[in-house]
Amino acid sequence: MVLKQFKNSKDIVYATVSYDAESNCVMDTWEGFFGSQDNFRSVVLYVAEVIAEKKAVKWLADLSKMNGSFDGSKDWLVSEIMPKVIQAGLLYEAIVLPKNVFSKLSARDTITKIKDFELRQFDDINQAKAWLNQGTEAMIG
Repeated sequence: MVLKQFKNSKDIVYATVSYDAESNCVMDTWEGFFGSQDNFRSVVLYVAEVIAEKKAVKWLADLSKMNGSFDGSKDWLVSEIMPKVIQAGLLYEAIVLPKNVFSKLSARDTITKIKDFELRQFDDINQAKAWLNQGTEAMIG
């Protein structure tokens, strides 16, 4: 279920946040260039709010079509957002890496800074979904 779409100043959707109640997973899907660090952060803050509200245990970040660097938000993600979502009950995060080289470098650098949390990176969304579903089965079983 789509919860919210984020649009840039040209009224073009750059990110969509959805929630799947069956798998208790929040998903953010990025499309193209997000424009500014404020735009990037507004999506991530909304994701964090939804994780807390729904008590979601999984987060799927599909960055495969993202363009642009979020270098200005890496430390913020690591020091503020991740502790907040982990405290809210998040157990797993799967990140589908961007195809854009600058976005991919930002994502990989951020991932290396996140410690003591079950986070995996993928090149394919189906592999990411399979891993998240496997994590839930292991948790239940």
